Amino acid sequence: MAEGWRGIRFTIRSDMAYLEPIRTIVRECTGLLGFEESEGDEVVLAVQEACTNVIRHCYKECPKERIDFRITFGDQELEIQIIDYGAFVDPTRIKSRDLDDVRPGGLGVHLMRKVMDEVIYERNESGGTTLTLRRRVMRPAADAGGRERLG
Repeated sequence: MAEGWRGIRFTIRSDMAYLEPIRTIVRECTGLLGFEESEGDEVVLAVQEACTNVIRHCYKECPKERIDFRITFGDQELEIQIIDYGAFVDPTRIKSRDLDDVRPGGLGVHLMRKVMDEVIYERNESGGTTLTLRRRVMRPAADAGGRERLG
């Protein structure tokens, strides 16, 4: 990791009850980096969606499985890795439902891709999935990648 980076690591059980502390930690990290409140809220929502997907789809809502987090940040970028120990998720098979299909659920992956600068799925050493979410604090307008802002 590059000099000037710092971070935290922690592990939770795959229980929805842990989403609130995760939101608090991510919100604090975005605040430390100087994200605008609305941008921090977007990052928090993306992480919540990712965690919910792991709990629901990877672990089938079994609350006793393990999810590891690595949150690292430098002066201008936040990186959040969410590591599960289930079966690897092939990124080509991860699809959001059609945006015209208006109903609750099914848009978490779409949301993550819209609000984060990078969303990377990789097979980890245990055969599970490591999801890496990156977001820069200051982005030139041309670097926004056509991302639509929420809100």
